[in-house]
Amino acid sequence: MAKWGEGDPRWIVEERADATNVNNWHWTEKNATPWSKQRLRELLEKQEIADGSIVISFGEIKKLEGEATANNRKSKLIFLYEWEVELNWTARLAGSELEYKGHIEIPNLSDENDASEVDVNFYVETKGPAEAQIRHIFNRLGVERVRELVGMYIKELKEEFSKGIILPTDKVKPQVVVKERTVDKNAFQNAVISTSSKPSVSTDGPVQTERVATTETFRVPPSRLFECLSDQQLVKAWANPTKWDFKNDGDFACFGGNVTGTFLEIVPDRLITMKWRLKSFPEGHHAIVKFNLKDLADSTELEIDASSVPVSLLDQTKQGFERYYLVNLGRTFGFSSRIF
Repeated sequence: MAKWGEGDPRWIVEERADATNVNNWHWTEKNATPWSKQRLRELLEKQEIADGSIVISFGEIKKLEGEATANNRKSKLIFLYEWEVELNWTARLAGSELEYKGHIEIPNLSDENDASEVDVNFYVETKGPAEAQIRHIFNRLGVERVRELVGMYIKELKEEFSKGIILPTDKVKPQVVVKERTVDKNAFQNAVISTSSKPSVSTDGPVQTERVATTETFRVPPSRLFECLSDQQLVKAWANPTKWDFKNDGDFACFGGNVTGTFLEIVPDRLITMKWRLKSFPEGHHAIVKFNLKDLADSTELEIDASSVPVSLLDQTKQGFERYYLVNLGRTFGFSSRIF
């Protein structure tokens, strides 16, 4: 049996002089949180919006909570970020000594939303005759300005953290770096995925379906990976289930109720078969999803094999398996290679 680092070429780090992530195969992650906090402050603080006799000035950020990472999986980039921002502001009207104060909230600056979709909430804390006029100016000019600034942050994040995360190799053809919007949690859309084979088309009654499969390797034994896929307390950490009856014919619901189904067959440390559906599937339609665990001696390969997936929702389903199963498992439990 192969020892750690032997057998599978993805583990043979000697191919590189720096012994780093050969063939770009490992899941790797760069911590972009400190950089993001600094850049968001630089972009948002000390901005001004002027209209006629009124000037609105952005002050200090009083709340900046969240995180950001840049990830490489099989030579493809995935950017994950989620921020809640609160920013103070002041406003003055020419010829008046009254200073108006308030704050701006950005509750959903995340990879799920384009900059144009970010919510910008404006609150006035000072009462006065110009209050309504200040609100009107911000709604007309300020919301757009804030979205422009967070759009700059998103663009710069991807540019800055693309550097060095995908490494050149002598034995592998150059890989295409994919930069795209990541998944919506409620729709399983637009994440990056690598499928293990081309799906074969079939038709189940009126619903045209396909089969898809994807794999990931985790650096843990099968027993530990199986535990993280089955134990309710561990599953809570990465799938947020509202129902989890892990036994044959037991039902489950997770990811905010967007994924539901029934366990059909369970073989400890080897196989989990489910009747599985996304909320957006045609009414009454289920896919059959199998989690196959393969012992590689120094790691465990998890294959997700799904049959009878509606063609119209194929991409959403594939990308959801990538982001909300494979990525969440690796990030939550630290099973993946990381670069900081």
